[in-house]
Amino acid sequence: MAIARSILFLLVLVILPLALSADEKLAKSFTPIWRDAPLTEGDTELERLNRAFVQLADNARPAIVQIRVTTFHEAKSGANPEQPFGSRGSGFIIDPQGYILTAQHVIDKAKEIEVRLADSQRLPARIVAADSQVDLAILQIVTERPLPFLALGDSDKIRVGDLAVVFGYPFGRESSMNLGIISRPGRSYPDSASYEFIQTDAGAYAGGSGGPLLNSKGHIIGMITMASERGNMGFATPINVIKKMIPRLLGGEKLVWGWLGVQMAEVSLDQAKTLGLLLLKGVVVRSVLPGQPAARGGILKQDIILSVNDTQVGSPRDVLRMIGGLEAGRVVKLTILRQGKTLHLSVPLGTKPESLKEQRG
Repeated sequence: MAIARSILFLLVLVILPLALSADEKLAKSFTPIWRDAPLTEGDTELERLNRAFVQLADNARPAIVQIRVTTFHEAKSGANPEQPFGSRGSGFIIDPQGYILTAQHVIDKAKEIEVRLADSQRLPARIVAADSQVDLAILQIVTERPLPFLALGDSDKIRVGDLAVVFGYPFGRESSMNLGIISRPGRSYPDSASYEFIQTDAGAYAGGSGGPLLNSKGHIIGMITMASERGNMGFATPINVIKKMIPRLLGGEKLVWGWLGVQMAEVSLDQAKTLGLLLLKGVVVRSVLPGQPAARGGILKQDIILSVNDTQVGSPRDVLRMIGGLEAGRVVKLTILRQGKTLHLSVPLGTKPESLKEQRG
């Protein structure tokens, strides 16, 4: 056996150099069909831009979290009346003590809430406060270490064409970054929680609700609360609206939002010509619900609402958004066109009746 092993060892010593020599000859004779990238010197504009994007992602991602929610819904059959149901969303840390912002609809009817941090640590979370009108929820988690957080910017300074970055956990997977521009700047109103969505082509997908919209400095300018069906557009609540809400919600205020009690429609071209409206603005009151604030305030069927608190309106959605951002009891100023005459009405807002909670108007 020893002689056989010695012979085998000698054969390996003889064959191995021959094999290596053959490989070297093959490598020298082979002409590659690809070209290796040249080693370039210097620093191009695109390389600096690339590093800026990478740096922005490195700074932001540690503060982006996944929200895992367990709710219960009624079973169609069987002994158990309720069955557990899981959903996913996104959020972001705004304070090293563990305060997190997300969309209210993400945690609606939650029985249990779990937060997954960027390092995959999973922690239970409690709801500190929430508001469905602004679609905002404040959560808190408890850790033994300070947490990374993101700074809040100024959404009133947004311009169309500004760089926009969306972070979130789309489809419940790992956090991702989408890059685009501001397509529409949105709007917030003074002394009101009313707002118009910020629109961006950075995109948003299922599971991304509650994630942040950032500017080029890495500051939060909005929170994603809605997306287009194809996911190629995202809609965000302006962060200035959220900043106004946070102190009130943390202070324990129970906000009751206003209600007018009318059904409306857009002004048609024929109506605009008949009424002499140069600009197609205003909203037609189709009906006034009896006993509600509009009826008590003197609004009549076929009135044209031209403005709410001196802000022009052009669709029923405008009126609903602006009224819904004012609290019950507030007096709203309405400019009305009635039979060719302009009227100014002051109407105290009421609370939407329980029987109409599921209806719009």
